[in-house]
Amino acid sequence: MKRAMQRALGTLKLDILAEIYNLNVAGISWRLTVMALHILIGSSEEKCRKLGKENKTTKQKGKNLDVDVIKRKSKVEDIARKKQLKEEKAQIIEERKRKRQQEKLQKEALKAEMAEMKKLEKEKVKWEKGKFAVKSIVAEIDARVVENGSVGGHLLTRLAEKGLSFRITSNPIEKSILWKMNVPDNIAQLAMASEVPYILLVCQAEEFCELVSSGSFMDHVHKVQTHYPNFTICYLTNKVMRYINKCEQAQYKNQMNSSSCWKRPPVEEVLSKLTTHFTNVRSRQCVDEAELADHVVGLTSSLASCQFRKKLTPLSVYANGSIIPKDCLDKNLIKKNSWLKALVAIPKVQPRFAIAIWKKYPTMRSLLNIYMDPNRSVHEKEFLLKDLTTEGFLGNEDRRLGEMCSKRVYRILMAQNGSVVTDDVENGADFFRT
Repeated sequence: MKRAMQRALGTLKLDILAEIYNLNVAGISWRLTVMALHILIGSSEEKCRKLGKENKTTKQKGKNLDVDVIKRKSKVEDIARKKQLKEEKAQIIEERKRKRQQEKLQKEALKAEMAEMKKLEKEKVKWEKGKFAVKSIVAEIDARVVENGSVGGHLLTRLAEKGLSFRITSNPIEKSILWKMNVPDNIAQLAMASEVPYILLVCQAEEFCELVSSGSFMDHVHKVQTHYPNFTICYLTNKVMRYINKCEQAQYKNQMNSSSCWKRPPVEEVLSKLTTHFTNVRSRQCVDEAELADHVVGLTSSLASCQFRKKLTPLSVYANGSIIPKDCLDKNLIKKNSWLKALVAIPKVQPRFAIAIWKKYPTMRSLLNIYMDPNRSVHEKEFLLKDLTTEGFLGNEDRRLGEMCSKRVYRILMAQNGSVVTDDVENGADFFRT
């Protein structure tokens, strides 16, 4: 802008000098020249003022243009910033929405997993209680058992009527029946054996008598024991006594026929040897096919449920007071008191001994407090009850408990290993555990 003004002033000076020169050439007097000069200067000033105004106007317009450009730029920047903020806000909202959706899916998955675990836990509890035992057991029947129509027909019909599963197969031992439990994979960790350790051998009367007569029955038992060492073996016979009686009657009728040399097999002797000479070997005689089928059905149900029953122990049998003698005067008192029943359940602890201990120590806790006292020696604890006296029928003091009874009670109540035999605990086996 300054350069433009300077150029305008330079041009103006040149114009004034040119006019003065023209006037002098024309011979105009000095005064007229001065007057003309004033007029020229006035007009020049007027031109300068106009030019200044124009410059100011141009400058103002430039400033206004600069302001408009800045405003426009700031407006564009504001729009871009707002757009960016809006996009960031949308991204944040989308991220939050995605996180909420993910958390919701995780919660639903966790909820479904918890529901599945609860369902599995319920199934485990039902399995442990044996709710599905009968439905899961499968009888594997050898095909040669079913080949005999009279036995096979009754047997399969009865199994189907009771809703028990069975499978016709070829077992290693001829004419045998085995059992297996179909355990689901998700229950397999219960460590329950899928194979039932029981084998049933179905023998018809004629073949059983031939085994006994030929002396090969015991060899057959050893063979089965070798193949199934930890199994319980049962020989199920059908119509044996009827067959023997029939053969005896036929022999009696044909006494004159020398070719008939049938000899009665020692069935009773062999069956008794199964009990006296073998462990886990037994026999069952059936009068007909219907009884045989009923026995197999009942045995299948029992084998299914017996795996889930709690094993009986002397303490569990006697804890209900069943060992209390009928002539005991305090029978009703013992049956109503759990501590007395527990004392009576200890082998060789008579009811009157239990009453004497109960009077001195009315609760198990009171006796255990002394047994677990670290300041007392084991010898002192073992003979703690020896001087307690029992009451006679007339209420007088009869006799002391004695050292053996006192030691027995201490060792049973303080036993560390529940699987040790009671007599071994009394003899101090618990003190020599490895």
